[in-house]
Amino acid sequence: MEKLEAVQKVLRFSNSIRNWCEGNHSIYFDDFDEQNVNDYNSGGYGDLADEIIERGIKENLLEENEFE
Repeated sequence: MEKLEAVQKVLRFSNSIRNWCEGNHSIYFDDFDEQNVNDYNSGGYGDLADEIIERGIKENLLEENEFE
């Protein structure tokens, strides 16, 4: 599973993580794309995508070895 797919899966199935992302960061499901989830520069969502994936692992929505 690619990083974008992992982020989308977590946001699709976790209300708490989706609400955290939308409420704290004003970033929504459709804002993520293949490029910005890997962009760690200003304006990119790389760090946020990593946090979403980590939270998804903690909620057992993903396994650590499930994505690239």
